[in-house]
Amino acid sequence: MMKIFVFFAVVLSIAYAEVVTTVNVSKAKITANSGSSVTLPCGFDMQPDQQQPPIIYWIKGVSVDDPAAEIVFKGYKYWNESLGEYRQFFGDYEKRASVVDLENPSIKIGSLSSADEGRFWCMVAEWSGRQQEGTDADSIALMIDSSKSYVDTYVSKNISVEQGNNIAMSCNKAGSYDTITWYEGPFHRSDTDNFTHTEIGQYDKVGAYYFYNQCESAGVCSNGEKIEPSFSQFGISSSGVLTLTNANIDDSGRYWCEISKHNGANMELQTCRSSTQLTVTGFTFDCSNQVPGSYPDPEDCSMYYECVAGDPITYHRSCGYDGLVFDPVNLYCDWAANVPPPCGVSSLP
Repeated sequence: MMKIFVFFAVVLSIAYAEVVTTVNVSKAKITANSGSSVTLPCGFDMQPDQQQPPIIYWIKGVSVDDPAAEIVFKGYKYWNESLGEYRQFFGDYEKRASVVDLENPSIKIGSLSSADEGRFWCMVAEWSGRQQEGTDADSIALMIDSSKSYVDTYVSKNISVEQGNNIAMSCNKAGSYDTITWYEGPFHRSDTDNFTHTEIGQYDKVGAYYFYNQCESAGVCSNGEKIEPSFSQFGISSSGVLTLTNANIDDSGRYWCEISKHNGANMELQTCRSSTQLTVTGFTFDCSNQVPGSYPDPEDCSMYYECVAGDPITYHRSCGYDGLVFDPVNLYCDWAANVPPPCGVSSLP
């Protein structure tokens, strides 16, 4: 079974180069009346274009990885266009919601009620490995019958820094808030059966800046900056700027700035998150002087380079899901447990 899976993973990784996805809902908020219908806009861009259309989600919740979030819609087009499309609505949205075009996946919801008030996320994920750069989401605040207090945030979508240098990632904010939190993700880890973590992804907290006393345990309260131990090279200022010192290739990824008001009446309206794709540049691989074949990326075990005969392009491929690394001996992607160091942990020859 392992050999079959490895072959499948290789097929996926060969089929796609590194894809960067950007999602934009174009509006921060919409107000609609009870009993009426509303269309929530969503558009996306994927560079470079890939042959297989992405997977589209609509999710209602504080964030896409919120354990209490509600999956509203999931849809995608099949590889074989003659098979058409897969579309599924969940809960009562099955009877009162529609998505007309998966290429421009705006969603129309009818028979609105107060239960619909909150934050709706449009999430677009590349079909293959669901890597960080290939998955993005943007949200819109939906208010029923009257305008409510809400927050909004946005960041620069793509930034880069040369290895060894420092970089500052700004977070633009609107509304009243008392916490700024930065995350990295999504990670699609294989060590859990939780749908949110495997299908939607898991987001690792980089740190936060608290403007009120955050009590984590009895008698231990603090405000100001708090960085998680695994992200010690980062810092967060009172203005919400995330600073990375002495950037490494492994720091490349998608980072999310979230602002929130911890005692808001509707936490979905009082929490908003937006992402930026950080690329740390350094090592350069060029196929012009290489024979056709696959080559390891010395700075990222989850990536490799492919040179194709008669094709001048250098393809930078992803192994796919988190936990897969490139095996430089067998020249395919496998679980780290089956690959020798430095990328894996196997002691077998």
